[in-house]
Amino acid sequence: MAEMELGYGSEFQLMRFLGHHREELDKLIQEASGRSEQVYWFDFPYDENRLSGDGECKGIECFKELDNYDTIKKKWVEFWPQRGTAMNWDGIFKIGDTWFFVEAKAHKEESFQWCSAEAEESRETINTAFSKTQQWLKADTSKDWIITNCYQLANRLAFMYFCHQCGIEAKLLYIGFINGYRQKKDEIHSVEEWEEVWTEEMSTLGLNKEIMAQCIYFIYPNCEPDR
Repeated sequence: MAEMELGYGSEFQLMRFLGHHREELDKLIQEASGRSEQVYWFDFPYDENRLSGDGECKGIECFKELDNYDTIKKKWVEFWPQRGTAMNWDGIFKIGDTWFFVEAKAHKEESFQWCSAEAEESRETINTAFSKTQQWLKADTSKDWIITNCYQLANRLAFMYFCHQCGIEAKLLYIGFINGYRQKKDEIHSVEEWEEVWTEEMSTLGLNKEIMAQCIYFIYPNCEPDR
């Protein structure tokens, strides 16, 4: 996991909004999700190996306090490769009984990543998970998710399928920060620009807005409202 940039970038902006603009952030979440209940954020874990001293929640770690965690873990071992690093979540919160897993983006490049798994066994496991996820979403099964540069979105959707199989109500929240990364030429300046990014990803994975609406909410905090 990369170090947090100081003064810009998705991790910094999320921490900034959680610390200084929590009410605004929560209101955007409630409006996007149609939920009026309190937004309950989980603390980040500590990580002494990072300059900030903080890490990210990974994989199913957030479920450790659940009574059926042992069953969830057993299913997870069968569902997803245990080599390498599991999904890193930028944030996790709950509204009522629904879990929300956060992906925060401040510039276009953050949305496009390739699968780094090299072991044949790992790739077979991932492909099986993707196939089940495509069928669950009724997505275009002719698309090979593991070889696209939209691998991150693909594995996040697979995690939603896994939660569903475990009886856990879960959603993704994609945060597209506007004016959040001045150091990048592909910084996003409008909701419309972010929607173009999501549309490109959906097309690559054979998805559409109706399919995405099953799993994902989108919000667009403006990091510099006067800009």
